[in-house]
Amino acid sequence: MKIRKSVLGLAAASAFAIGVPVSANAATLVIPFGNTPGTSGKFLDLFTFTTPSAGRVSIAIDSAISGPLTNVNFRHNHVTINGTPFSTVSKGAVELLQILNQPVAAGLQTLSIEGSAQRFGSYSGNITFAVPEPAAWTLMILGLGAIGFAMRRRPVKVAYER
Repeated sequence: MKIRKSVLGLAAASAFAIGVPVSANAATLVIPFGNTPGTSGKFLDLFTFTTPSAGRVSIAIDSAISGPLTNVNFRHNHVTINGTPFSTVSKGAVELLQILNQPVAAGLQTLSIEGSAQRFGSYSGNITFAVPEPAAWTLMILGLGAIGFAMRRRPVKVAYER
C-alpha cells in the first residue's frame, strides 16, 4: 500500500512538472527588418537589437527577383547572428536563409548581412524572440520539487537482535 501511494504521488508530480509546455507560454517579440541597398554591388548591413532576457531567437531572411535589376544574393556563411552563420534554405531567384532557436543572452545582439545586390534589389526578414513566462518556469520548478519530494526516502530503522 505504501509503495502504491509513492508511485501514485510520483506519477502526479511528474504530470504536474511537465503538464504545461514552455512553448505554449512563451512571450514572443517579432522584429521586422529589411533594406534596399540602392546601388549595384556588394553590401554589408548591420542590425542591432536588444533582447530583454536570455531566450531563443529565430530569424528568416529572404529576397526574390521581381523584375529587372532586382536580384539580391547573400554571401554563404556571411549572414550571421552574433557570429553564428545562418542555414541556406534556397538560392537563386528566391533566396531564403534562416536560423532557428539560436540561444541568446540578455542584451545587445548583432545581425550581420553581407551580399551583393542589383540597383533595385531588396530583402526583408523577421526576428522572432521567445522567452518562457515566469509562470511556466515556476510551475516547472514546483513540479520538479514535487518529484524530488515524492522520491525522497526516509531512513529505515533496523532493529538488531542480540
